[in-house]
Amino acid sequence: MDWVTALGALGVGGILGSLVQNWLTDRRENAKRKLEFTKQQLQEFYGPLLSLHKEIRAHSQLRVKLQQALDDQHISAMLRARPGEVEAASDPYIPAIHENVPDENETFKELLMPKYRYMVTIFQQKMWLAEPETRAFLPKLVEFVYVWDKILNSRLPREIAGVIGHTEENLKPFYTHLEQMHDRLRSKIS
Repeated sequence: MDWVTALGALGVGGILGSLVQNWLTDRRENAKRKLEFTKQQLQEFYGPLLSLHKEIRAHSQLRVKLQQALDDQHISAMLRARPGEVEAASDPYIPAIHENVPDENETFKELLMPKYRYMVTIFQQKMWLAEPETRAFLPKLVEFVYVWDKILNSRLPREIAGVIGHTEENLKPFYTHLEQMHDRLRSKIS
């Protein structure tokens, strides 16, 4: 009878050990799947969107910096000029000033707008990687791209943008959210 009790105890112990091992394995596999999903979110959704935003922002800041430098130099040259020489001091800057606005418009249309459109494409193709609170920003991004496309293709007067409050300021909450989500997800995997 002792050997029957021992065999029974071994059987119960074996079953319990097997259950514990399966439970631990399932936990480890679930954690691994969650980690892989988080990495995928960063690599295919949040990382690319944040990168595009940062590149657009860098171009915008550089545009302002260059325009300010051009304006400052122009004003400085005119202030240093003697009476009767103001026009001559101003003349070298006039072509650059006149060319800068059309050049920046072309940069916006040919370089920056495709980046905004690509942001929408990332949403369309990788929506399943977006957290629910991130998906709420898609309509504002689509609106921004749609209105600018209409303006740039002369299907809507540029003045309408101001009338409807159409500025990149409307996307700032989205940009802030992107940075926060990227940092939060990044902290989960590091």
